[in-house]
Amino acid sequence: MKKFYRCLIVVFWLINSGYASTVSSVNVVSITDENIRNDVLIFARSIAQSHFSGVQVSFPKAIAIDGNWTVSVTPYLHGMAIGTGTGKSHMLHQAVVNAVQDLISAPGHTHPSEKDLRDSRFMISFSRSESQAYALIEYKGKAEELINDVVVIRNLGKDLIYSKIKDAKEYLLRAMDKNTHGFHKLYTATSGTFDKRVITTYSSSSLYSLLKLNDQERDKRIVKQIPFIADFILSMQVHKGPNKGAFHYSLALETGEKDNRFVVGTVSKTIFTLLELYTRTEDKRYLDSAVLASDWLLTMRNPNGSVISQVKIKNGQPVFDRRYSTLYTGEVLSAFSRMYAATSDKRYYNAAKILADNFLKKAEKDSYFLKDDYRLPTDAVPTSWTVMSLLDFYKISGNKMYQKVSLKCLDEIMKRQNNNPNDLQNYGRVAAQKTSGNGWINEVTSEVYLSCSQENGKECIKYKEPMLRMMRWLIQNTYSEANTYFLEEPAKAIGGLIRDYTREEVRTDAVCHGVNGYINLLSSGIM
Repeated sequence: MKKFYRCLIVVFWLINSGYASTVSSVNVVSITDENIRNDVLIFARSIAQSHFSGVQVSFPKAIAIDGNWTVSVTPYLHGMAIGTGTGKSHMLHQAVVNAVQDLISAPGHTHPSEKDLRDSRFMISFSRSESQAYALIEYKGKAEELINDVVVIRNLGKDLIYSKIKDAKEYLLRAMDKNTHGFHKLYTATSGTFDKRVITTYSSSSLYSLLKLNDQERDKRIVKQIPFIADFILSMQVHKGPNKGAFHYSLALETGEKDNRFVVGTVSKTIFTLLELYTRTEDKRYLDSAVLASDWLLTMRNPNGSVISQVKIKNGQPVFDRRYSTLYTGEVLSAFSRMYAATSDKRYYNAAKILADNFLKKAEKDSYFLKDDYRLPTDAVPTSWTVMSLLDFYKISGNKMYQKVSLKCLDEIMKRQNNNPNDLQNYGRVAAQKTSGNGWINEVTSEVYLSCSQENGKECIKYKEPMLRMMRWLIQNTYSEANTYFLEEPAKAIGGLIRDYTREEVRTDAVCHGVNGYINLLSSGIM
């Protein structure tokens, strides 16, 4: 039933194209007006109650709107649609009456009880003269705008950002396996289950975000879990053999087996977290682990200094993946740059410089929107890693050339952002990126903005509005109390960023990137 409405309700709201953090309706009376929506909901409720009480009700004059109307009313109870009524009329109020009467009294199907209707949430869609469909979902007695299956976000404010940070923290704590203290990659909202593996890179990313969350507001639960999560990460590191220093990609929970796959991206992002742990604790175990990992990365290079993406052990023999990955190259460049900043070891600087200089050449060749052997040429994530890693190298080199190219690449990404305020379903989204990709791009943009702000640079002010637009889209596409009406276990999904428009899933990295960007936004002083 939900998928049916996903196809039906394709909404293009009329909004102003002004200040990006406030998206406002055009100042005309329309069926997208909040008061009209509330009148439709209250009237539908009244008609349903009248059926059982016998008390006659009058319709609000505001919804006596002429047109060839089709209205559908679907109550949701405990995540399930308990019926659907459809009504048509030339007047909106009468179409609502017909729809409710079809729901509760039409012959040929089971009707919901008075109690079930009272305890349910009404989802109502309505269209006029075969034009676009509009929809609302009942939430705490109000009629919220519904697009696809999420509640529309029109305004960004500190309170909303803080609430999403809180929800993300709770989600991340739920995404941790309680036995291993590793983190799952994927949560399926329709079944209420996590996948059956815990993965090193998602564990590292989650701990990185939890450290930032705890910096913002101390939480005893996070403080308690930090050493256990860190121990899990350390337990995934190899301590002997040709892959000494690398991290196993994942651990199977059912068998307890670690896979023999070693990815440079996993190792790089784990180095980020190990350095953050060392900065906070001065526990040398974390720095020693990061050094081991970085030294393994030094071995994962071709003769020209480019990155070998990963190695798998098959039948006891290493199989190297030498396809070029802009993403993995960027992650390795960032890891070497951060390691040099922490240790002053010139090996890491020299390795980073080779990668950074290669990026300069490739950026110019690819017109600052970089491609690779892994992803579609329209994918913006590889370029976003070029932005982040060149920014990291700029911080240790001081050479403005790397910053300049980084910003040129970011400008190319922003050209692919949806800036059409009439398409609120996608407004702020970059290309066709999912929440994980958009979340990362937004995190990168926030890092660029913070860096520029610290240097008192004015050239990055132009990224303020695109960043706010991305955040609005991300928050709109996050599970919340308001938009989980179709889930049997809504509380388990809240705070998770919905993977895309077709799959009710949450990727843990999307939550990490999202909350990192929100924290950076508040740190920037924009809001």
